[in-house]
Amino acid sequence: MKATAANSKDKSAILASLPIRGDEDPFVVAIGGFYRRWFNLIDDLQLLIDTVAKIKSTEDEDWVPVWSAVGAEYEKKGDALLARKDKTGARTAYVQAKTYYSLARFPSPYWSGSAICPPDMSPMKAQSYEDYLRCYRKSAALLPDQPEVITVKKNGMKATGYLRLPKGASKSNKVPAVLVMCGADMYKEDREKYAEGALSQGMAALVVDAPGTGETTFPHAPESVVAWQAALDVLQKRPEIDGKRIGAFGVSRGGLWVIRLAAHDARIKGLIACAPGGVGYWGTPEERAEWRAAAYERAKTNWFGPRGTRPPLKEVSEEEQRKEFLRWSLKDQGLLDKLTMPMYLVNGKIDHLTPIGNLYLLLESGPADGRVARVYPDDGHIAAKNEREWGPAAWAWLRGVLTKGMKAKTAPKKPARKKAAVKKPAKKKAAKKK
Repeated sequence: MKATAANSKDKSAILASLPIRGDEDPFVVAIGGFYRRWFNLIDDLQLLIDTVAKIKSTEDEDWVPVWSAVGAEYEKKGDALLARKDKTGARTAYVQAKTYYSLARFPSPYWSGSAICPPDMSPMKAQSYEDYLRCYRKSAALLPDQPEVITVKKNGMKATGYLRLPKGASKSNKVPAVLVMCGADMYKEDREKYAEGALSQGMAALVVDAPGTGETTFPHAPESVVAWQAALDVLQKRPEIDGKRIGAFGVSRGGLWVIRLAAHDARIKGLIACAPGGVGYWGTPEERAEWRAAAYERAKTNWFGPRGTRPPLKEVSEEEQRKEFLRWSLKDQGLLDKLTMPMYLVNGKIDHLTPIGNLYLLLESGPADGRVARVYPDDGHIAAKNEREWGPAAWAWLRGVLTKGMKAKTAPKKPARKKAAVKKPAKKKAAKKK
């Protein structure tokens, strides 16, 4: 792959130079915008910007080949590096290949009905999804702690996840664990960095595809909280995991699921929720009207399906908006008082999908202590621009919550060292007087 101008630039400098846009425009790379999903996965942001400039439309025929071509180049590079026994370089290349295939397959497979994609993938998009899974498996095979494939089952439905354990975890050395929840269009293969955040703090991580997405048969519906409860069952049965010290992490719709699960299951002892919805913030009339208008604009330009298959455009009425809101609102379902565990809440202020009013509603309820919040005024949905700051801080915070009260390990006593015999200097004999 040819080097781009970004190779000489610092990634943070490029992020700082991007415009701030609270929208889902796939033709612009912006803070808070469409490509925020991949900022923490892509090494060369200039390559991303250059590739976006080649996009003609989001329809499969224009979208998939452009992104797949970049993924194929990285995969080819990874194969060549692996042939030369450069496992580190090969893994880096495979992760980049997987990430660009993630863009190609976006947002499929999505099984629960969406305004921006069909329920069934076209052959072209299905191939990009297979490419995505293949490159993830290639990259995972080069990890020192390879993920274990886990199947979560409940009520005749199932979901697939990956479990990773920190070094040293065993039946005699149980570790805390974190259930990492995926969102609406970023799947378990995209969430490896979040699993690594947990591992960096000595915690196990189980990443599972969210209901309605990826490799799962659970639908996207409030009652699918049982899928996550089944995932908790899996964690509690593992001999290497302390079943009484389980936390949860989620971004965007994953943040929604974190809050919903915690309201239904007291086994969650601490959580990190980034940009959560479904809390119960209904918003002002102006905010609601702005949301409906933005959804209509997205539907006009963002159709991620075969050419000519876009359904007729339809504006969402406030009545329909209210009906969907009440399906998920913890406040209106009387569940906010169930959220008593410590929380780390974060988002960007310029959020066009889940208003930060949800964060404030969480801060206004519950116990008088235990809740930490960070809102970035220069960031959008999921605060991707500032993740390098809030990410490590949040993982360290969660570890502190889950390990509170644990006895500190005492280092094994070293055998006492024998003191070396010190030779005393020989006394000089007094000279005899003649």
